[in-house]
Amino acid sequence: MKRSPLILALFSAFMFAAMQHVSAQIIAVTSPDYRSDVYGTTSIHVRAEGYLSPLEARSWLPGGQYGSDSTVASISLDGKGYGSFDFPADRYPHGPITVRITGKRISDGYIDTCYLQLYNTAGISWNEGIPKTAPPGAVGMSLVFSDDFTGSLSISGSGYGTRYGAHKPDGLDFSQIPFSDPTPDGPFFQRDTYLIIRANALRNTTGLISSINSRDATGFTVKAPYYMECRFIAPDAIGTWPAWWTLTDEYKDGKWGDKSDELDIIEAYGGDGPRHPNAPREYMITPHMWGYKTADITSKANPVDMRKVGGGGGWADTPHTYGLLVTKHMFVFYLDNIEVLKLPASPLAVQDPTYFMVNLATGGGWPVDLSRYGNIVDMYVDYIRVYR
Repeated sequence: MKRSPLILALFSAFMFAAMQHVSAQIIAVTSPDYRSDVYGTTSIHVRAEGYLSPLEARSWLPGGQYGSDSTVASISLDGKGYGSFDFPADRYPHGPITVRITGKRISDGYIDTCYLQLYNTAGISWNEGIPKTAPPGAVGMSLVFSDDFTGSLSISGSGYGTRYGAHKPDGLDFSQIPFSDPTPDGPFFQRDTYLIIRANALRNTTGLISSINSRDATGFTVKAPYYMECRFIAPDAIGTWPAWWTLTDEYKDGKWGDKSDELDIIEAYGGDGPRHPNAPREYMITPHMWGYKTADITSKANPVDMRKVGGGGGWADTPHTYGLLVTKHMFVFYLDNIEVLKLPASPLAVQDPTYFMVNLATGGGWPVDLSRYGNIVDMYVDYIRVYR
């Protein structure tokens, strides 16, 4: 999660300027509001001036282990580029859902997708909450940490005296929209069995939770061998950068060290379109060894094509479970209990205590623009559990 500040600033400025000529004509939802509650049959109205008719609306149906993608409607546009369709919420999962509305721009053939986040207050309860059985990656281990986010949130700025801290414990926050202390207005909310992490460009706040605190590094850590997993759905907007990741605890003798191992279980990049990360169906798994080098093990990004695993849905299409098994010799990464990558273990990740973080960061070298969605987008974290 580290980038050169000068390179990031220059690159972000260039990318943002290059993006402006295509931002004038986008698909937008005029009602209901983004992030609205829905139930029963809900009428959704769209504006897509300069787009071919019809548009296509798709969303993820529940059923079985993975569910399936579905066509909700073909949306006919009138002469001014307006159209509507009915969304049958009762057929779709309870809780956070995404309706993807896609079309082709007439002027240049550009394919645009609007990711409409909604909360289904009715619908079908499907794969929500911590499963009753242990995941395959935790065979032979015991549960040592779990959070289903059903009770009051326990998050504070430092994390001292609470379950989670709201900043990277070593003080090196990195999001373009800053990670912020919890307030009644965000960036953290709790609903049903979900932790909501909200990126709000109007308030200039977004969120991170860390399992240790920044005061004395106490809190939850785990040592190898262990397995951990997190289930969530994240927003695909320009510049969103959701992640579920670990760092080894380098706090020694009252200060933070300069050597640590970072394991990015999922590092995703939002923003469809030219010269963007273009990763709505792909994410990165990346090990980092900060402050030292070791033979035959490198910090290398490993893309996972979600279209080829399980049900094929992207990280913004439907909730997924992202897992990591650390043994004395190997890292094994899972998507929905399917092994997607195996790497040789690095030294500190094996020998040192490790803590975890979940965040909805923004930027990372890419422009940030949440304006299509009213400058607010949400990440829904269903649960976290750790075995050893």
